[in-house]
Amino acid sequence: MDTLVRYGFSIEEIKNMMDSNQEIEKLNDKKISKLISILEKNNCNKDIIKNIFITNPFYLNKNPYEIEETIKEFKKIGIENINLLIDSNPYIININKERIKIIIENLKKSQDDIVNYFYYNSSRIL
Repeated sequence: MDTLVRYGFSIEEIKNMMDSNQEIEKLNDKKISKLISILEKNNCNKDIIKNIFITNPFYLNKNPYEIEETIKEFKKIGIENINLLIDSNPYIININKERIKIIIENLKKSQDDIVNYFYYNSSRIL
């Protein structure tokens, strides 16, 4: 949890996140650093990362490999600005790649329509 403090989270912000997700207390700094690194590699700045963690503290429970796979799946369908997608809906990162494939299969639309679906309708798929 020291990683969160070093990254700039206030004690109050961390407590609020822990109120929603008590598992945060058990996380090790290495995993938290990896989850931050994944977001930074996808052009998420400090404000976006803080927004994601505060809004969706369950992101911290995710397996870093699964997060990377989800992001790869988004990129495969043509979503280039992962940072904008996640910032507009921090919960979308909870979707796994299998769910993304099912959504795409059910849509049976053009690539542009699929990309727009994830940008503009992501709250309906959660």
